[in-house]
Amino acid sequence: MKCEHPECGVEAEILFYCRYCGGSFCVNHRDSNMHACSPQQRRDQTTTGTSPEEAVRQFVYRAAQAAQQAQAQQPTPVTFASEEEQKKYIEKRLVSSSGLFSLGSELMDILFGFALIVLVFGFFQYFYRDDNKWWGFLLSAVLVGTAFLPHELAHKIVAMMRGQFARYILWVKGMMFTLLTLVIGIGLIVPGFVAIVPMKKQMDKRDTGLVSLAGPATNAVIGLISIIFGFLTYFGVIPLSGLAADPNIFLLIAQFNALIALFNCLPVWQLDGAKILKWNKYIYFALVLVNLAIAIPAFIYNPGFLTAVTQT
Repeated sequence: MKCEHPECGVEAEILFYCRYCGGSFCVNHRDSNMHACSPQQRRDQTTTGTSPEEAVRQFVYRAAQAAQQAQAQQPTPVTFASEEEQKKYIEKRLVSSSGLFSLGSELMDILFGFALIVLVFGFFQYFYRDDNKWWGFLLSAVLVGTAFLPHELAHKIVAMMRGQFARYILWVKGMMFTLLTLVIGIGLIVPGFVAIVPMKKQMDKRDTGLVSLAGPATNAVIGLISIIFGFLTYFGVIPLSGLAADPNIFLLIAQFNALIALFNCLPVWQLDGAKILKWNKYIYFALVLVNLAIAIPAFIYNPGFLTAVTQT
């Protein structure tokens, strides 16, 4: 309950009832002189002769009314027999949330998002190639499979390791945005996201930062491995021939992962970068530098990346 003093309003478990004005006040304003009871109110109350017992009864009655009103505003708590039952309940609520779309299971959502990106990339390349048009679909599957899937799964795995519930969910607006940007040649991939709900504890800045870091950090690891193999094959240390050599598939994977990571590192909106920067700025800048160190040399040796992706 709140102190009724006009300049106080502090929340207190115990309030004192004023038998002169009928108000409820904290310990600092319980005296009638401290909450500006008028002399007329004190005289009127003295004249009516309200007993202390009656004053207490009135106070208790008002407190009970306030408690009932507060309880009526609270949602009915949901109890669960097990943590698994609680997870199923949360998943059902997430799937039915406004603006989300689900095929009924997390695996189906992931596969649908994956297929959406591969098909859009593939069809876009199909209309720009004169030969080997099937190669566009295969290239799309390789790039998406080595960048999009590991990124999202890394978020989920780290969240679960931190004791949280995590589920990948398709996002209607994100799917429309993905279709639009890929058709016009920009290629931003946001068909869904990993929804995270605290289970055993509330997530602090460190928890949020680690979960956000997992996605672009995974892209950085894949990018580093790919660019090493890209240079080894580019300079002939490891032979690479056929469609995988022109353009160099390893350089493409490195570039794609670096771009995915750098986009997600933008410190805006709900992107990973904003959460990582809020948690630890040194880790944030180190992550950005690592992905730039992958992207810059990869683009130097394969400057036609965008042409390769859209017209290969």
